Amino acid sequence: MRLIPILAAILVVGLANLAVWSLPNRPVPLEPPPGGKLRSVSFAPFRDGQSPLTQIFPSPAEIEEDLAALAPQVAGIRTYTSLEGLQIVPELARKHGLQVTMGAWLSSKPEKNEAEIASLIDLANRYPDTITRVIVGNEVLLRRELTPDQVAGYIDRVKAAVKQPVSYADVWEWWLKYPQIADHVDYLTIHLLPYWEDVPAGVAGATERIRSSYHVIAQRFPGKPILVGETGWPTAGRSRGAAVPGLVNKATFVNGFVRLAAQEGFDYNIIEAFDQDWKAKLEGTVGGHWGLYGADRVAKFSLAGPVVENRDWARLYAISGGLALLLLAGLALRGGRLTNGGWVGLILLTQALSTLFVQAVHAAFHGKHYWHDTALAGVMLTLTAVLSLAVLLTAQRTLAGGGLAREPLAGLRVNRPSLSAIESVGRWSALALTGLTLAWAALIVWDGRYRDFPNPYVVIPVVGLLGLGLVRAARRPADATRGAASAIAGLFRPAVPMTDAPARCLCGAARRLPVESLLAAGLLLTALLTVLAEGFVPLESLIYGQLPVREALHEVDWTLPNWEALGWAALQALLAIPYAAGVLSARR
Repeated sequence: MRLIPILAAILVVGLANLAVWSLPNRPVPLEPPPGGKLRSVSFAPFRDGQSPLTQIFPSPAEIEEDLAALAPQVAGIRTYTSLEGLQIVPELARKHGLQVTMGAWLSSKPEKNEAEIASLIDLANRYPDTITRVIVGNEVLLRRELTPDQVAGYIDRVKAAVKQPVSYADVWEWWLKYPQIADHVDYLTIHLLPYWEDVPAGVAGATERIRSSYHVIAQRFPGKPILVGETGWPTAGRSRGAAVPGLVNKATFVNGFVRLAAQEGFDYNIIEAFDQDWKAKLEGTVGGHWGLYGADRVAKFSLAGPVVENRDWARLYAISGGLALLLLAGLALRGGRLTNGGWVGLILLTQALSTLFVQAVHAAFHGKHYWHDTALAGVMLTLTAVLSLAVLLTAQRTLAGGGLAREPLAGLRVNRPSLSAIESVGRWSALALTGLTLAWAALIVWDGRYRDFPNPYVVIPVVGLLGLGLVRAARRPADATRGAASAIAGLFRPAVPMTDAPARCLCGAARRLPVESLLAAGLLLTALLTVLAEGFVPLESLIYGQLPVREALHEVDWTLPNWEALGWAALQALLAIPYAAGVLSARR
């Protein structure tokens, strides 16, 4: 193939790659919300390495820096503790013109509760002009760490000692479950988080869900003031039902909620000011990404828009294109004569794997931040990189050759024929990724609430193995089927495994190739279970949620599935194809 046609193919594929990166990241306009500043945001000034878990807390200088950054954007803040270095908050907030809703964290530890209550009372009385209201306890009934009577006792003690209005904060359904708490508070603090609902709401229906839930509480407790103590949307993490995390979705949600609050007269607090990476240990990736600002203290977006989902897309596009060119140059240096069609196929496969790998690396850097998560991401990236190289080298060899030979059928369990280094690396990296896929799928089905879907990693072996299968199918012997050419056992070989004595039925073929059969069946089974457990509504919400199963199912919008979960199920099913192809080709 001459140089000009090669460059033309690279240009066309490069433009397609540009579309892949640019189209999902087009600026989304937003109209400026009414009211100027946000009324209040949750304030937890923890930075890298700081958290209640490590017992390392921010310094007064760091707290003041955060308050100074927030002051032009918000009118007030809400804290969740009166300890952990936040005793300085009222003094600094007054300096920057911010009002404070001061909280006391309650738990199952009486000594810590006493210290929290004492500090809250002291701060409320010292700063009555800055601390405009207080909250005693946050979701402690939801966590089942205290009884309603214990919570009421703490509330009553604070009410007797401060002049500000006193409340308790919990998920809105818990006020219906424990209505007696309302008799002890001056106002109700309810949490309305459509993402975490038993039947999650998508961003398009989130404000209506909030309106409905708010009015349920208002009708149940007429005349009682209500504070929406938490509402917000995550910018990263796994989807739950129709609720999809993302920067554009968060901006859209906050913008829409502020408009709703202005229309309905809601008092509110947005969760939260800054991303809290430490929460990933408790709630997965999604738990650490509810901030209006990143952990680096850079604003994620402007409420007046426009908003771009991934502001780094141009740099990532350049990296993926450069990586593809580098790989193509290396493949060209290996020699061999490829046809025009062969070059087009190789360029497409190289660019696809390069783009997917860059996306996987980006996802890994924006996921959970603990050592075991980092180690798992490192293993997945290493295996996908190794597999991608083996796929490209094998594809180049296949396209440069005159055609694939024929060899006796031998499954993964049989140690013949002897494999070259590339063949061994390709086979074993594919098997390792398949094993990790099965394990990850089982964990999501069994306990998936805080687990990310590994779609960015697993799409690489799917595209690589199926793409290599198509290349081999184009070069297969005349008497070989496409399935035989795509079978995993011979996928990296220079020949197509075939049998002269095919099994009479599928069961016989499965006995002949037991490893392939088990892996194919396992992948198809976990794909089905994924659809059942996550496809439309999280199964754990139906089992452990507050709504009866029939009522929950009635609330599900079946036209809005969890596309990320369905994509994860599809990837498992597609990954099963090379294994199933071998089994099917071994029967008559």
